[in-house]
Amino acid sequence: MKNLSLFSICAIAVISVVACKKDRVCECTTEGVTDKVTYVDATKRQGKANCVSYTEDNGNGTSTKTECKLK
Repeated sequence: MKNLSLFSICAIAVISVVACKKDRVCECTTEGVTDKVTYVDATKRQGKANCVSYTEDNGNGTSTKTECKLK
């Protein structure tokens, strides 16, 4: 019984930390220039979903790659 209640307390603690809403910063770097975007009151899952790397076609046969990381 003790193990079950201890497990329940730990599970609730982990869920509350993972689902914690706070400001998340996404840093995107393009050709050596870094931009920061702040997502206010976002969960880590929401931050990861919005902070994605991408490649943009320049229309002249070249492309520009943007690398993004959630901080």
